[in-house]
Order: sequence, then structure tokens, then C-alpha cells
Amino acid sequence: MTAAPSFDVRGEVALLTAALKGRADPSYEWGMRRTVPSQQPAHAVRVPEVRRVAAAWAREHRSLPAGAFTALAQALWDTGWREERLLAVYLLSRRKAVMETLPWDTIEAWAAGIDNWEHVDNLAGLTGRMLVTRPELIDRVMALAASDHVWKRRLAIVTLIEAARDDPAWLPHLRAVAEGLRGDRGPTMRKALDWARRAAKKVEAKGA
Repeated sequence: MTAAPSFDVRGEVALLTAALKGRADPSYEWGMRRTVPSQQPAHAVRVPEVRRVAAAWAREHRSLPAGAFTALAQALWDTGWREERLLAVYLLSRRKAVMETLPWDTIEAWAAGIDNWEHVDNLAGLTGRMLVTRPELIDRVMALAASDHVWKRRLAIVTLIEAARDDPAWLPHLRAVAEGLRGDRGPTMRKALDWARRAAKKVEAKGA
């Protein structure tokens, strides 16, 4: 991930972190921690506010190459903070060129360090679009589904939910993964499998 030579990644991370801290809502933290159990530090910023920060930054830097976005996203992710990681995903999701070039190894590395459903499900919004754009990634998604890491398994199935919503051609893969994970009894995966069934029905009904 190589940024433009004049692009100050560290400086941009500092500015974005300040923007996030400025949107912190202490009254939100208790509910956030209860809803999204996690060991990661957090500023207690609501998701719509994180999205607004991403949108504003992307608008102001629309001329930057995709490499600058990916370098910044990696630096944000590396902070380990909840909101910075969400921001990393939202920034990448705003650039079509990223869908075409972001290495899947980056996704694998990020997934390995996830400990909560919020990051998985938001990351799947990106990986689902990547899969639709680059169908050859299906083997990597299927490998996630076979992982010993519960959050990687969830990422696989939610990625396919997102892909199927965009293109019904992914429904057979979604069903196959859901069937293969049917014996996964943990609450994290039970909820994801129920979600997959509901999503498949909606996609089918829309195409009827």
C-alpha cells in the first residue's frame, strides 16, 4: 500500500482521530459496549457520525489515488481503535478503484484481529462489493468459511449476503456456505445463519 509521495498519512490519521474525538458521545458508550462486546478501545462515536467523517474526508480528497486511500486505511486500522477501524472500511468503500485493487491479504490480516460483529459486518459491506467486482475471490471467501476463527467464518457468510443482495447469482454460494456452517452452534454464527436465510428469501422474492 503505497501512498502519494506528498501524502502525510500520519498527519491525516491525527486529524481524523481529532475529528472522531470531537464527535464522541459519552451517553452512547454504555449501550455501545453492551451491544458490541469487545476489548478494543473506543471513543464512543455513533456510526452515522463516523460515516459523516468518512464522507467529508473523501469529498475533500477525491483527487487522491486509490493508493493513498489504502495507505490511510491501513494506518487507521493499525491504531486498534473501534472508530478508526470503522472509518478505514468506510473510506475504502467510497472508492471504486479500491474494489479492483485492494489485496485480499489485507482483508485476511484485518479479519484475524477482529473480536466483534460490528467490524465484521461493516467489513463485509466492502468485501461483498469486492467479490461482485472480482468473482475470482470466491475461493478466498470459501477459505474464510472453513477457518477456525469464528469472526472469519462470519465474515465469509456476511460477505456472501452482501454479494447476493447486489447480484442474485451469488445465492448458490450463500446457500452452500450456510449449509456447510449449519452445525456452527455459537450465537455469533447462529445469528449470521438466520440472517443468511432471511436475506436469501428476500433476494428470491425480489427476483420472482
